[in-house]
This record gives sequence, C-alpha cells and structure tokens, in this order.
Amino acid sequence: MFNNYTVIVENLTYYYPGRSKPALTDISFKLREGEILAVVGPNGSGKTTLAYCLSGVIPHFITRGRLEGDIVVCGLNVKEHGIRVLAQKVSLVLDDPEVQMFGLSVIECIAFGPSNLALPREEVLRRVNFALKVCRLKGLENRYPNELSDGEKQSVSIASALAMLPKVLILDEATANLDPAGRMRIYDIIRELAKKYGISVIFTTHETEEILPISDRVIVLDNGRIVLDGTPYGVLSRRDLLESLGLKIPQITKFHYELSKKIKRIQTLKPPLTVDEAYKIIVNSILKGVVRRQYIKQTYIGKCFKRKSRVIIKVENVHYSYPNGVKALNGVNLEIREGEFIAIIGPNGSGKTTLAKHFNGLLKPNMGRVLVFGVDTRNINPTLLARRVGYVYQNPDLMLFNPTVYEELKYSLLNTGLPPDEIDKRVKTTARMLGLEKYLNEPTSSLPRGVKKRVTLASILTMNPDVIVVDEPTIGQDEIGSLLTMNTLKRLNREGKTVIMVSHNVELVAMYASRVIVLYNGRILKDGNPRDVLTDIELLDKVSLKPPQVTELFIKLSSYGLPKNIITVSEGVSVLSKLIEL
Repeated sequence: MFNNYTVIVENLTYYYPGRSKPALTDISFKLREGEILAVVGPNGSGKTTLAYCLSGVIPHFITRGRLEGDIVVCGLNVKEHGIRVLAQKVSLVLDDPEVQMFGLSVIECIAFGPSNLALPREEVLRRVNFALKVCRLKGLENRYPNELSDGEKQSVSIASALAMLPKVLILDEATANLDPAGRMRIYDIIRELAKKYGISVIFTTHETEEILPISDRVIVLDNGRIVLDGTPYGVLSRRDLLESLGLKIPQITKFHYELSKKIKRIQTLKPPLTVDEAYKIIVNSILKGVVRRQYIKQTYIGKCFKRKSRVIIKVENVHYSYPNGVKALNGVNLEIREGEFIAIIGPNGSGKTTLAKHFNGLLKPNMGRVLVFGVDTRNINPTLLARRVGYVYQNPDLMLFNPTVYEELKYSLLNTGLPPDEIDKRVKTTARMLGLEKYLNEPTSSLPRGVKKRVTLASILTMNPDVIVVDEPTIGQDEIGSLLTMNTLKRLNREGKTVIMVSHNVELVAMYASRVIVLYNGRILKDGNPRDVLTDIELLDKVSLKPPQVTELFIKLSSYGLPKNIITVSEGVSVLSKLIEL
C-alpha cells in the first residue's frame, strides 16, 4: 500500500535549553507515503516535542537545546534546512490556534501559506476555497480571527495547513476544540488526501476514539521513549500498559474489556475499534441463540437530578451580539439551581462560551438580564462577582501570567485579606486535589497544555467560589488528568457547589452531568437529563454531536429487544450480563 519513506527518524534525543533530562530519548521510526500515524502518550511524554523536531521548530526556532540523531523529512535533513524550506514539505498544526493566525481575516490566514509559495492566483484561490469548504468555514471568510470561537479558530488553522497540500501533515492535538461532526469531517478529508496524494499524516493526540480507526499505525510514548509501536489492534491489546500510562481507550473498546470480565467467551476476540465491530461481536458471540425476553425491552431507568433547590442564576430573554454584529445569543431563558451539575453542549459557534461568560458578568446582555444570586450583572463589577462565580477559560494560556504554578495559585488570594499561612494552606490543598504538587515550582509557560488546564482550574478553586464554570474542562488532558479533574468537580458538587461545564465530550457528560442544555444558533433547543438528551439522535445530528459509542451500540442492538437508552459503559455491561444469566 505504501511506497517511499517520507519521514526517517534515527536515534533522536533532545534536551530543552537548561534541562539535564532529555524530553526525547533514542527515538527511531520510519513513515511511508500515505501512511497515517497516531502518536499517543500521557501529558509530558514528548508528543509535542516530537512534532516540533519533525517540522523544524526544533532546532531552528527553539534554538538553544541539544539535538542528537538524525531526522530526514522528504529527503531533507531537518538540521541542515531552515523552516522556510521545510515548510514547503511539512505543515504543523498546533493545539493553540492563536499562535498560527497570520492575517486580518479568515481568508487571509488560509491564503498566507500558498501565497508564499508563489503559486498562481487561481491556484491559491482554488486551494483556499477547498479548505474553506472542508473545514465548514464558508460564510466566515471576512471575519477577524479574534471574532471567532475557539473551535472556529482551530478550523482556520487546519484549513491553512490543508491549503498547503504538504507531503507531511502533523496535527498536534489540533482537533481538540472542534465539535464531533467537525472532527469527523476533517478526519475523512485527511484520510482521502493521504490516499489520493500520498500525504503522510501524524496525529499527536489523546482522542483515540476517532483517530485509531483511521490510523495505520500507533506509537506510544512515555517519558520521551517509544514503549509500543504497532497496529491499532495490536496496541489496544496491551490494555494494562495503556491504562498504567493514563491513556484514553475508545469507549467501545473499554466496553468490550469490561464485558469480557463477565462473559469469558469474548476474551479471546480482537478488541473492537468501532461500534460496528462491537455490534458483530455481541450479535455473533452473545445474542445468537438467546431467547428474547419481553421484559428486556424495558427502557433503562437511571437517576435524574431533582430540581428542588433555590434558583441562583436566572437568565431572562438574553440577547447578545458582538461588536462586529454577529449575534451569539438570541432570546435565552434559563434557571440554574444551587447544587446542579450542568453540561452545556452544542456545535462550534452555537453560543456556549458566550452564554457561560454571562454567568459571572464577563459579558453583559444587549437585551434582557442575568440575575446572579439576585443581583443584575449589569449593576455589579465582574471582579466582585468572580468571588462567587469562578470562570475557567477554554484556552489556559489566556489565564496564566505568573512565573510559577505556586504564584499563579496564590495570586487571586492576595487581595482577600487572608493571612499568609492560610493562603499557603489553600494553595497546597488545591494543588494536591488536582495532582499539581510536583509542579508548584515549575514555570507555567513550560507546562504541558493539559497540566496548564488543571492549573487554571486550581487558580479558581483556591477562591472557593459557590459556582464553578469550566469551559472544556478536560481539553488537552490524558485520561488520568481528565478523571482527576472531573472527579474533583463531582466531589465539590456533592459538597454543595454548583458546577457548569461547556463540553463536546458526550462520554463525560453522560458520566457526570445531572442536566444537559443544548444550544444551537444562540437558542436553547433542549434542556433535560443526560439520558433524554444523549439518546435523541435527531437532535444530536442537528447540532453536530454524536451520542456516546455505547449508546450508538445499544440503539443498533434494540432490534434484539435491548434498551436503546444506555449511556454509560457500566449500564451496558449490566444489561448484557443479566441477559446471559437468564
């Protein structure tokens, strides 16, 4: 299937400036034309550093480190050719789109690369229009980059890379900000381009659920070393190793593992990568020959949050337009009660972040009003409101400005009048809660993105707010960091805190939220419990979301009399285990 090698890495070791421990150690691998490689690993394992080395950012932009070994990309030795030359062959898309915006409009950003290749104007426009269409950016061509949502910015970065038609495309957590439909559209076109043009693709990612099915090969990094290199199925067969490293396993694969503990005869089968594969395993190995029981057709009933507590945030007919005229909210009415755990979901650009910023006065409505603890947000300084309603931005770099983690966590407490020993106690307690103790003296600028996200959450939690609003709480985090974050939020919720998260991660929504609000074009389409929302396939299709994989599976299995409203792995395992016991 594959022909020539486009990437050859031999004995790569790299030390960042001033560091005695290498970020990468003795890395060797080859990549062929048209091959798609997924590089996975926990936060700090060296994924981004490898992407920097392959693209020439190291050693030509980050210049004072020590690079050993050889990297040859499209016949060019990375050490010997500058970024200007390498950029004609290699495109790198970073996890932070802010640093890759080079124009005053969307179309300028996308045209920047092809224009610098001195291509004919017609070819530049052809590539730009292709990228705009693929990345769902039609209609946004003349927007300023700072007027876009984070997901739309990420789409612009990917479009800019695709417009270059590189021989090697590297995406460093580059789709994390996109809604599921947007991600799948990008993956489909990348797979098509790899096949059609022989483009070699490297994903560095935590999102194995969607990446592994389209990958030809997977490399697992840990502490800067390759610990596993094989096919997706081969890598997933090493479950114990993956879980010990804190790597996310696709939900459908995790379901298979958990089910195999109860049903021994599927233990020897190859773990599924997709819902269709899991469906075939269950039908052929479990359901075939099983007599259908009428009561199996019951709807699965889980616990729902009962809204009996007092209303603490009230949104009344809120409209909001940005200065450029883009209308983000269009008549939103909403009540949030004390002690709820709410998830706000919807496609990129639907108004989720805009609505969340109204909860603590960061934005004020153009029409209507927002009452927080009975106070109109238009009549109170956001600084005062922030003591009761803490807000964590999606992009952690927008919140980090102190030199070390310790100073970042204590900063918000300096004007509270607390004694120094109490401040120190709060900082260390919060750091321990989120697994940040070993980072307290580290520079915030050098942290992995997932760790930065936990630092920003910790900086808010030190203030002990009544309401915690988190925009994409697990973005950029490995499985250990994600669960640490979500379990911390759940524990605080049980203690009486109100938690509001903006998220595209429907698996986490199903596991943690007690209420789900669906936004679309600045309006609330649905407001209900997770089970009702996440099994409404027509609604999810409309808002560019997908149900959890286990939900997709049980919808397919409903023809066998099984309940179709399963939303978690444990529910699904319970249903099938009881069926076998009949």
